[in-house]
Amino acid sequence: MAEGRARKIWALPGATVSIPRSLLMVGAEPTIVKVPTPSFLIEHPKGLVLFDTGCNPKILDDPVAYWGPMAAAMPFEWNKSETLDKQIERVGYKPGDVKYVVLSHGHLDHAGGLAYFPKAKFIAGAGELRYAYWPDPDRRWAFILEDLIPTRGFDWIELGQDQDLFGDGAITFLYTPGHTPGECSILVNLPNRRVLITGDTVHTRASLENEVSMPLSVDHGQAMASLKRIKMMRDLGGAQIWITHDPDDWKEYPHQLD
Repeated sequence: MAEGRARKIWALPGATVSIPRSLLMVGAEPTIVKVPTPSFLIEHPKGLVLFDTGCNPKILDDPVAYWGPMAAAMPFEWNKSETLDKQIERVGYKPGDVKYVVLSHGHLDHAGGLAYFPKAKFIAGAGELRYAYWPDPDRRWAFILEDLIPTRGFDWIELGQDQDLFGDGAITFLYTPGHTPGECSILVNLPNRRVLITGDTVHTRASLENEVSMPLSVDHGQAMASLKRIKMMRDLGGAQIWITHDPDDWKEYPHQLD
């Protein structure tokens, strides 16, 4: 088995969104929790990989005009000094340096910054792009068409199985569908640890420990199988799990990992 290593991961802050806990896990109380919507920049010898792109910066100027009713349903805290392009520049790179963008799924809090990277290769799970453009009617609110339209001419590939991105074991795309048809996670081997970033395959520590899905998954059977797989990779494979939206993970984990 190849034993390549990525050099480091930067966890880049995005908007902090207020939503009910009951939206994150079946059976949870409807109390409001503030959740992060970060992106993760991964440095590999063959190029920079970005996992997720957060919210669209247009909501900073007029959230109602861009998000419509979701602006009231998901109030957020964010400022223009923490947009994704500025965060990338803060760690010493430019958006144009990013060679690969892996999109966990097309929801508005993950796909908002895609247009920053017109020269990158984009990777998504099989079925995600079709569903993002044409979701089930009761899920339309979770996708912003204007996030996607600028990317129609971009270099996209959809993967329906796990894929070692560079052939060296350093960064592995994990196909973990259920939350959406093409939901994916990413496993990164660093010099001193293995980090599995979940996207929305898992939403909270409680949902992982108790093996409870979230109510809006498009396929609950797939979602539960993917969640259990993530848990197994932690328990048997020793991967450190970073749950993208969990506020405790964001608070407790260092935002630069190597």
